Amino acid sequence: MIWLSVIFGFGAFLGLSSSACQADSGQLEWPAPQSDLPGIIGHDDRVPLDSTAWPWQAIGRFNQPDGNAYCTGTLIAPDTVLTAAHCVYNHAANRWLQPEEIVFVADLRRDEDAGFARCKSIQRPSGFDPRNPTVNTIANDWAIVKLLHALSVQPVKVRSLLEMNLPDIASLHFETAGYAQDRPYLLSLVNSCAIRSLIDNGRILVTDCDSTKGDSGAPLLLRQGKDFWLVGVFSASTLAGAKNPGSYAVNAAGFLDLLH
Repeated sequence: MIWLSVIFGFGAFLGLSSSACQADSGQLEWPAPQSDLPGIIGHDDRVPLDSTAWPWQAIGRFNQPDGNAYCTGTLIAPDTVLTAAHCVYNHAANRWLQPEEIVFVADLRRDEDAGFARCKSIQRPSGFDPRNPTVNTIANDWAIVKLLHALSVQPVKVRSLLEMNLPDIASLHFETAGYAQDRPYLLSLVNSCAIRSLIDNGRILVTDCDSTKGDSGAPLLLRQGKDFWLVGVFSASTLAGAKNPGSYAVNAAGFLDLLH
């Protein structure tokens, strides 16, 4: 049996059986972590990124109120951040966070940043249940967060791979960057990774991008010339020993209509 260790929350490990990859629910288990950095498969392809260039400037840290728990998020408008739904849930307190409890810090680089703001409102899908890890849960693991004020940072536009008339998706190269647990004050960049498959009717993109705790909510980016498009949001990763290891991103097609 193949087990997937799902990075929900800020270090909570949830097990999901392989049968759940083919349906909206499955048998649940709670396996112990097998690695200090789950989601790093084989050679670690991440490199530190200390840059004020776009689009990296639009990626930031999404901080919970206790100062320790955090995720990654991306500005998709000057006053709007896209992240994972489990990033606005407090697992320790077993409750959803209030907007005013969360602070987004754009382009955090050690003791510098490109601006920060508290949150004003949170929109998340009703199909996401942080206490019930299924493939359907992962497919709904996104949140659109409005900030109290706009930041002076160029946002990243969101597009669906399905509407871009692209060649074979498996042949494309993608990029991602996030605030991983081993580098919490500086972005870690993966500058070339691929989509291995699509599951749950294409709602989930299974990638070979290295992604670990803290990278939840990070963008899956497609570069076209000088443009970058956000095409997915990272939600979960497998254990290194899984038969088909990878990191799962929510397909942007699932929430694109709401942004319009």
